[in-house]
Amino acid sequence: ESPSEKQVKSSLLPSSERKPVKLVRSRSLEKSLDLNENENLPEKSSASDSEEVKEAVSENDLYGRLFINRVFHITADKMFEILFTNSHFMQRFLSSRSIVDAVSTPWNRDSSGNQLRTLTYTVTINNPLCGKFTTATEKQILHKQSQKGQSYQVDAEVLTHDVPYHDYFYTVNRYCISRTSSHKCRLRVSAEVKYKKQPWGLVKSVIEKNTWGGIQENFKQLESDLLMEEYAINQSIEDSGKLVALRRRRRTLHRSLADHELIKLCHSPLGPAILGVGGHTQGFGRKRDAVSRTTTIIVVMSVFLLLLVLLNITLFLKLSKIEHAAQSLYHVQLQEESSLNISPEMVSKEEIPQYDKEQVKHVKGVLRDSIEMLEQLKISLSVLQRSFDHLNRTQSGKTES
Repeated sequence: ESPSEKQVKSSLLPSSERKPVKLVRSRSLEKSLDLNENENLPEKSSASDSEEVKEAVSENDLYGRLFINRVFHITADKMFEILFTNSHFMQRFLSSRSIVDAVSTPWNRDSSGNQLRTLTYTVTINNPLCGKFTTATEKQILHKQSQKGQSYQVDAEVLTHDVPYHDYFYTVNRYCISRTSSHKCRLRVSAEVKYKKQPWGLVKSVIEKNTWGGIQENFKQLESDLLMEEYAINQSIEDSGKLVALRRRRRTLHRSLADHELIKLCHSPLGPAILGVGGHTQGFGRKRDAVSRTTTIIVVMSVFLLLLVLLNITLFLKLSKIEHAAQSLYHVQLQEESSLNISPEMVSKEEIPQYDKEQVKHVKGVLRDSIEMLEQLKISLSVLQRSFDHLNRTQSGKTES
């Protein structure tokens, strides 16, 4: 076997099967652990802040594979609050990782002295073999040897429920936060894949390939987001300090200018009169502006109300005209119907005027002409039909021949 394969196999062994490693606090080890080379940089603050605190490094810190080992300009308490509470940072991080429906319980102490917290969430998966989503349960354990403000050790056991072979394995992530100075801490994050039951070779290789790839991508983004959060926190502290100093300078400048103007007014002959009238004039000006604004609003509302009244009157007049026309038409129709209902026997031939007789003759002539035209149209249609029948017969005869 090649040395690289031996190294990979040794890193995949459980912690109980590996030989204990003696950690020597040497200069070379500190240099190898300091990935961002900011461990031994001198502080720019006071002497109490620049005093470095010795880190309590033990063999338990080396747990599986190490993914994050960096000193952040964030206090240990703040780092714990960012990572293990419902902070805005964790909400943004989960959202960026396409993790939704996250629900967490508060920290509760168990009988052994450790504190426990449980998270449930849904993870979006891009692998077509595993489906689109999977639910996960993360059990976080804050060990009792953790000291507030100094060091924190948290183990997170993550179980996925909807991926292939999920009943074979689970992952354990270890977070170690140690204070290095009054406003700095070191964060170490390691992970290991543990098996509930031993799978056969091909299944184990598939599990480890997908699991280690997801873990590495997750912690790589976590480290990047923590660096951005570190910059934002330090920038806000610097900006707040600059803002406080700027406000103090402005306040001092305004006070000095106001005192200077007040002294000039007091020494001038019209100073007392100006000082006595200025407040009343300013108050009167504000009242006058408010009254003029109210008057303008009232005038605008009055104009709108007047327009609405005029529109309503116009609409009422038009509706009245339409109703009157409808009633007149209805009465005319009633009169015509009543005149038509009179029986012909009641009207004598002598009462029919000469004008009506001429109209009757004219109507009869029109009806006669209409009947003749209809007869001619009927004859023309018959001739057209016979011609179509003859044409169809000739075409059918040609096709048969």
